[in-house]
Amino acid sequence: MELLEIEKTALVALAEACNWSPHAHPPIEAVTRRVPSHLRGDLKKAVKSLKKRGYCFPHPTGGATTWQITLEGLNIARSLVSGNR
Repeated sequence: MELLEIEKTALVALAEACNWSPHAHPPIEAVTRRVPSHLRGDLKKAVKSLKKRGYCFPHPTGGATTWQITLEGLNIARSLVSGNR
C-alpha cells in the first residue's frame, strides 16, 4: 500500500526528530515543529496512521506520550530522503 504525501512527510519528520535513531522517542510536538503550522493537525493524524502500518509506535512516559520510529519506518524514511520512492 502506497503512503500518502502527508504520511511520507510525517515519517521523515519523525526520523529527523529522532535524529535518525530507532532508540529515540521524541514528543509529538518535536515532530510537528518540523512542518508548517497549517499541516500540524494532519501530521498528527498521519503519525497515528503510520502506527497502524507498523512504522512507529507510542512510547508511554511519565508525562506525555512520545513516539518511536521502527527500523522499517527508518529505512523507508531514508529511502524517501534519498529519492528512491
